[in-house]
Amino acid sequence: MRSPIPVAVIGAGYFGRFHAKHYAANPDARLVAVVDQDLARARAVADEFGAEEALTDHTALNGRIAAASVAVSTPAHFAVAGEMLGNGVHVLVEKPITDDVASAEALVKQAEAADRILQVGHIERFSAAYKALVKEITRPLYIESHRISMWTGRAGEVDVVFDLMIHDIDIIMGLVNDPVESVHAVGAPILNPTEDMANARIIFKSGCVANVTASRISGKTERVMRVFQPDSYLVCDFTRSRLAHFIKRGDPATQGLAAIEHRAADLPQEDSLGNEIAEFLDCISSGRTPIVDGHAGKEALRVANLINDSLRTHRSRVESSLASTSQQE
Repeated sequence: MRSPIPVAVIGAGYFGRFHAKHYAANPDARLVAVVDQDLARARAVADEFGAEEALTDHTALNGRIAAASVAVSTPAHFAVAGEMLGNGVHVLVEKPITDDVASAEALVKQAEAADRILQVGHIERFSAAYKALVKEITRPLYIESHRISMWTGRAGEVDVVFDLMIHDIDIIMGLVNDPVESVHAVGAPILNPTEDMANARIIFKSGCVANVTASRISGKTERVMRVFQPDSYLVCDFTRSRLAHFIKRGDPATQGLAAIEHRAADLPQEDSLGNEIAEFLDCISSGRTPIVDGHAGKEALRVANLINDSLRTHRSRVESSLASTSQQE
């Protein structure tokens, strides 16, 4: 039986609290400390889950831990994760990996040079729905995804691409496993100064195309992905944890619907974050590469930035057109 890995959670906000909860519940981890600039918040989370200590300075952890979850604000990801890696600590950093591709690339290189695990918290890859879906993927030709939710008033300072769409970007990158060649996106800020809804068309080198929609101002909540590939069609409902698969087994022209096999399954509800943290701990012990390593996190960030660049170009074109029309009137 292996000894528990001494870990810390840096950032005791919404996500950090859940990281602490799962480390405390995992026999392969020993929760040494919870760190937050707000000592009262760090103490509250540390006391709730039995951490040995609450701290305000993550540098006080030097030499005391082997692994850490970094759940601070995104602009601080690079500095904090980099310091941890520099001290020989394995790092699970919340998504997105950093706030720009150059710093993400530097973090990946630092982890490789230090021979440390760098895992990125794209949690959807650890859901029962994703794990069932990826087993059925052979050669995706076209993917359509919708991640929409009702307005809650949260995260208005973050555009919908990094708030919601980045989940599906990472899922699709995992399914297609091919370089992205180009993107084209449209969107609109409705209730916030940043985009509240967006649609992106992502074209891969293989020819696969993904049409991705995200909205946080819809009248319902939906997280559905449809995948079309030769002789089959899959519908994955991430909210209901359900997967349907339609497979051509004969000749629809002569047999009609009898030529199509339909399978549907309600998948077991799993704790995706618990699975993610268990993966992190196992990779530390075994030395294997995480499912969502630094390279995957960097690529999801790169594609999200390409989408935002396209959104800005589209918005500028629309604003110029509206200004021109107004002048003519």
